[in-house]
Amino acid sequence: MVMERIIFSEQCDEHPVVVVEEEHLRCLRFGTGARQSCMDTLNPHRLCLAYTRWMMTALLLPPRPDRFLLLGLGGGSLVRFLLHHHPGARIDVVEKSATVIRLARSHFGLPERKNLRILHGDAAEIPDLLRIGPPYHVAFVDIFGPDCMASPLFDPMFHDTVLRCLASDGVLAVNLWSGDRWRFLLARRALNTACGGRTLKLPVRRRSNVILLAFPGPIPKKRLRTVRKNILPRERQYGLDFGRYLKRLRRTNSGLLHALIGRA
Repeated sequence: MVMERIIFSEQCDEHPVVVVEEEHLRCLRFGTGARQSCMDTLNPHRLCLAYTRWMMTALLLPPRPDRFLLLGLGGGSLVRFLLHHHPGARIDVVEKSATVIRLARSHFGLPERKNLRILHGDAAEIPDLLRIGPPYHVAFVDIFGPDCMASPLFDPMFHDTVLRCLASDGVLAVNLWSGDRWRFLLARRALNTACGGRTLKLPVRRRSNVILLAFPGPIPKKRLRTVRKNILPRERQYGLDFGRYLKRLRRTNSGLLHALIGRA
């Protein structure tokens, strides 16, 4: 039996930060809690954690996504995936922990690129410079503490600020944890308040993660229908099972989407 071995451990201001490795899987943990991020050292751009793969459903909705905002860096899984599939895209990342930023580069192979900007700051205080220049097509929010969702997720003003950074046809993808039902409902209510209820719920199969897709304007009905009919090229492009994700999206939001993206 192969055991995890600790290759880095440091006490930060709020919690321990630990990097462990088991064969070719390297993971970031905050103490002994859940895995915050994982990387396959043999295939670094592969998304190892299920929720990160489901979160990529957001890439299907803008017609030509090439400007991305990420709140929360972790080991850089989403960044490596986006750099691999969208090498020329503009990618801005906000991360609260200087230690996490350092580890993403030293232990998780996050590259230095001109089109990749890593900002050290609190997601709750998104720098004004994020709103300078063209708006983003997709924003990914994945901010957690050792065992709970981070406090900005419960603030409608936080979600409103992120939505204002998006293009009119952009989409916001937020990773929430439904294991704590009460706190999950509070976070979902905050997001719904910010976007006027323009959200789609995507529960990750056999996990407690729930991805919420939110929109600064009307939910893109025509785009959803087009994506459903032409899903195979996108699955080949990204190597992800988008057909299954869209099927789950339809079933979970059946009252809204049944007539839009067809039967399974």
